Amino acid sequence: MATSIPITLPSGTWRNGVRHRDALLRPLTGEDELFLVEDAEGVSPARRTTLLLTRCLERLGTEQPVSDAATRALTAGDREALLLHLRRVTFGETLTSVLTCPRAGCDERMDLELRVSELLVDAVPEPAAVHEATIDGRTVRFRLPNGEDLEEVGQTLLSVDAAVREQALSRMTRLVLERCVEGEVDDAIEAQLPRIMAELDPQAELLLNLVCTRCGRPFTALFDAASFLFRELAAHRDVLYRDVHQLALHYHWSESDILAMPAERRRRYLELLAEALTPRGKR
Repeated sequence: MATSIPITLPSGTWRNGVRHRDALLRPLTGEDELFLVEDAEGVSPARRTTLLLTRCLERLGTEQPVSDAATRALTAGDREALLLHLRRVTFGETLTSVLTCPRAGCDERMDLELRVSELLVDAVPEPAAVHEATIDGRTVRFRLPNGEDLEEVGQTLLSVDAAVREQALSRMTRLVLERCVEGEVDDAIEAQLPRIMAELDPQAELLLNLVCTRCGRPFTALFDAASFLFRELAAHRDVLYRDVHQLALHYHWSESDILAMPAERRRRYLELLAEALTPRGKR
């Protein structure tokens, strides 16, 4: 049985007017990994995030088991935080990635090592279900974007023809704002409100301040926990198949039993197996 860990959400979930920030999260199993890279491959990233978190959240505030609707209702920042915690409890604290310098003519490829603890922001001091901001002398009431908003917009992008997808992408911010703002969204709101939302939900969009090791140019890069985790799992799909093959071959366990294990437990059994199969003189 995978060991679950308690999580404190940056903003939290609202239920009957009461905010709950606590959650219980279990590590990914092999079944979850295969589901994400095979069964859920054709859906939008936001929908894949919902499906994954619903599978791995054992409790969300007072809700147990956790419903799909509850996961969709989480703010974008809470969902990013949960994905980071999920990655840490499954694969460890350290993340490695490769970035390319955006400066024309440089294109230096840089190895980047990050720690999950460095990517998690502090809890929001005073979260609210509905916020107000003054824009051009007007009071604008709005809520923060959540998983449902991201799913709906993401599905819209998937359904449009590739020829007009760039145009649709440029309207993504407007589409999200129209779902979150009470009343009409004009150009002033579209220009100013995203910055205010980012300040209220800082985990939602994490920007890394970096310096190119070759040309010395400072630049920023967006770190998206969902994209990172999905790419990582896709790259390790063949490794998972080999793990199942080795454990089934030597322990005679069923595929379903092996896939039910979290990655850390599979790795431990494979380490023990490697020790057992290595001649004594070569250990």
